[in-house]
Amino acid sequence: MAIIACSTPPGVSGIAVVRISGEDAIKNVSTFVKDSPLNKTRPVSKVCFLVDKDGEVFDEAIVTSYISPNSYTGENLVEISCHGNPKIISKIIDLSVDAGSRLAEAGEFTKNAFLNGKLDLSEAEAVASVIHSLSLAGVKAGIKNLRGGLSKEIYSIKSSLISVVANLEFNLDISEEDLQPNLLKNSEKTILDTIKKLDACILSFKETKMFQSGASVVILGPPNAGKSTLFNCLVSKDQSIVTDVEGTTRDVIEKSININGLPILLKDTAGIRESGDDVEKIGVERSFIEAKDADLTIILNDRNLSFKGVKHIHVFNKSDIKSPDGKYDISISAKTGKNIKELKEVVYNSLISDKTNTDTLLTSKRQYNAIKSALKYIKDAYSLLIAEDSMELLVEDINRSIGFLDSITKKTTKDDVLDAVFSSFCVGK
Repeated sequence: MAIIACSTPPGVSGIAVVRISGEDAIKNVSTFVKDSPLNKTRPVSKVCFLVDKDGEVFDEAIVTSYISPNSYTGENLVEISCHGNPKIISKIIDLSVDAGSRLAEAGEFTKNAFLNGKLDLSEAEAVASVIHSLSLAGVKAGIKNLRGGLSKEIYSIKSSLISVVANLEFNLDISEEDLQPNLLKNSEKTILDTIKKLDACILSFKETKMFQSGASVVILGPPNAGKSTLFNCLVSKDQSIVTDVEGTTRDVIEKSININGLPILLKDTAGIRESGDDVEKIGVERSFIEAKDADLTIILNDRNLSFKGVKHIHVFNKSDIKSPDGKYDISISAKTGKNIKELKEVVYNSLISDKTNTDTLLTSKRQYNAIKSALKYIKDAYSLLIAEDSMELLVEDINRSIGFLDSITKKTTKDDVLDAVFSSFCVGK
């Protein structure tokens, strides 16, 4: 049965695209395309009239067909580029359903592309990453994976590990005491290289994720440090109320900004101080909670305030009227705008380093967890190798690591291991 859905956002627009996929997609669409040029033997793209059951024309559209397996889903697929009137879109869907199709479920087109071998899991996840990323850099990371960037790297790592497993198992079948020369040394080199690559993936994930989902940056400090003034300066709007009265800000105020292409959710918080006011106490508690959960905390005018395990920078504000009382990462004046541009650079560089230069970019938590688990087992394997412990356990740990990498791409089979064993044989053997 064919499936149908509108692939463009709901609402009025110049053009909308309705997509129908399945073995009967071409037959289905032909029922409401006047003098249909569509057929199952060759792709077509043509301006056509769309007609209702009475044969009356209700729209003029570009109808494009793709023949299996040369389509996004790997099935017969038709895309109708019609005028973006919701009533026209609804009419097309109704006619298609009457002709035997059904409404597609969320993500079903991409799911079918995966099931039909057009995409692997990492490429399928990249589609969602491209659609939902909050920055161009995040989109580029998704596109890189959609083009197979992550898959190629994972396949390369798996190929190296499969080769190690194959050689170890081959030698163990002969004699554990009489292993091939340099076998363990070469295996150690491959395992160390794998650990290095997987470590790079783990380190880059958080930063890559920031470009997709945004980073959380909290402004924290004592009352009258100028937190709200700095907040307003960075968002270029009088969002937070600024007064000389301590405790003016009691709740967390947030606003989305962009620094060098990095989407940031900036948060202004209540001043940190002891207070007898119950409402203000709640505000201070929330300030600490936000700071501990943030990707970066900007601490104003308080060198003694810091958090373990939380990335933070110390900023001295009001440099236009007084001097710093200690060593700070940067001095600014939120009121005059002095060094605000430089502060943005400090914020960006504190959040983003060169780790994202790796070609292996993880775009989902699922991929991150898989790599993390694969890294654990390959490190266990390395410990066994260095200790010259049980070769069987060593092989088992490597296989477990490969298993977690399989969850990102496709499953490794026994044939892959056998191919690795016999690929080194000469042709005549």
